Amino acid sequence: MSIKSAALAALASAYKLNGLGAVPSVIRSTKPEFGDLQCNEMMRLAKATGKNTHDLAASVAAAARNDVFDEVSVAGPGFVNFRLSNETIAAEASAMLGDPALGAEKQRPIRTVIDFGGPNVAKALHVGHLRSFVIGESLRRILSEIGHDVISDIHLGDWGLQMGKLLYGAAIASGWQHGDPVPFIKDFSFDEMSVEELGILYKSGNAASEDETALAVARLLTNMLQDGHPILTAAWKRMREISLEAVSATAEQLGAHFDLLLGESDAHSEIAPMLDDLVSRGLARESDGALVIEVSGEELPDNAPPLLLRKSDGAALYGTTDLATLRRRVRDIGAQQIIYCTDDRQALHVGSVFSAARVAGYANGIELRHVTFGTVRGWNGKPFKTRDGSAAALGEMIELALAKAAEKVKDKDSATAVGLGALKFTDLSIPRKTGYVFDIDRMTSFEGRTGPYLQYAYARICSILNKAALAGIVPGVTISVSHPSERAVLVECLWYPHSLSEAARRLEPFEIAERAYQVADTFSRFYTDCEVLTGEDPPARLATCKLVAQVIGKCLELLGMETVRRM
Repeated sequence: MSIKSAALAALASAYKLNGLGAVPSVIRSTKPEFGDLQCNEMMRLAKATGKNTHDLAASVAAAARNDVFDEVSVAGPGFVNFRLSNETIAAEASAMLGDPALGAEKQRPIRTVIDFGGPNVAKALHVGHLRSFVIGESLRRILSEIGHDVISDIHLGDWGLQMGKLLYGAAIASGWQHGDPVPFIKDFSFDEMSVEELGILYKSGNAASEDETALAVARLLTNMLQDGHPILTAAWKRMREISLEAVSATAEQLGAHFDLLLGESDAHSEIAPMLDDLVSRGLARESDGALVIEVSGEELPDNAPPLLLRKSDGAALYGTTDLATLRRRVRDIGAQQIIYCTDDRQALHVGSVFSAARVAGYANGIELRHVTFGTVRGWNGKPFKTRDGSAAALGEMIELALAKAAEKVKDKDSATAVGLGALKFTDLSIPRKTGYVFDIDRMTSFEGRTGPYLQYAYARICSILNKAALAGIVPGVTISVSHPSERAVLVECLWYPHSLSEAARRLEPFEIAERAYQVADTFSRFYTDCEVLTGEDPPARLATCKLVAQVIGKCLELLGMETVRRM
């Protein structure tokens, strides 16, 4: 039982004895001098029951007292504070030390599909993809840690009119000017091209498509591709392969794992029967020659427009593909929960797809959740861009972080871990809906709330444990509390199971990042105040160090960061 669960259990019993039907809640105490945990519900409950707040709080506190706590007291107008006994802290910390899961409260497994990354064929990854990769991968790990069956899918943008424009750009690059462009695309060699070079083809085709005649050709190429034209299909497959190779290399560098590398094209065969189904049941209707479905819901504004399923020219859109993909995930994968991880500008689109899925009955009993995140900004407060005004390339951002880390860390592998860790922790150390300023010097600092600070703290503890091993001193299997600073760091460790549960409940990796920092910060004070190898009981103090290392190490793992044992 976690320390929070112990307080909740005590409160539940006290509520029952006092005739209160409410579900209790506790938080970390805002004033540690009063206790470790705190219940702030007495004013609300007193008002509801017509009782005096302080009298009710005193009665609840008296009923909640047990051996787990040294003290259960009332402060101010009616705050109930719980101070854990040192014996409880030592026992719980010792149990955590011997538990590979560190006291994690496992949940009933739910098959969860998490959709993150969001790359497109022929488009290099940019700054916006950093947050999706980092947040999505951390959530994949967090949800897996509490026991869910998680399947990650990158959902590649590889279909629709953008592919017709890309093929059009290839035809232009091959010398085509008029007539049938297909022979020119057939003769064009994609084999040695990079995704950046494919991007040039796309920009060329997209720019040319400003002309209505050229746009008609791009649409024709799109339709021919979707109808399975062999030459266009072969060209598309090669361009898709090139793009996926580049995306996969970056994903591997960032430690992002994908079980599936499916794209919009994989849902193409689903679209026609899905639209027939929606029309036959009267759920989709004609509107100015187009096909739409009405949407509404908590995640949408009152005036949300219908979701456009098919344009008047017969073309399907992103919403159509996304709805078909969601339907397949439920039917074929057995998804019980589906999570989309995108920037907050996609809120209307994703909310509309979710609403359409519920209206159509494609998501009955399925938890649909949209994980949004804020923008990475430059010093000017605007979205982070390069000097030419384009979105900063993700590869360049990674190289910048690695180069800066190499200036500070001599070992190459350690420098790589520190550089990537700096990027990831900066992204995860704030609530995900909040944006942040890209400041490479601050990110890679070994001081303050940074990834390098945490990795250094972990390395320092490893050094202590290594020195002890060389001296023949083995960490104890049980932990004791012998100093206020030791007590403080152990309480921070014992809050880890709650942080994990909250991170999973709220889909918020910040909870884990904050836990790692608080543990590392209180450990610094403990190490300053308490002798470890030369004190009265080195094995006991080493046991505390070992637990701290385990908690920090697990937090870094859940954040997708590598630990560094030596710096």
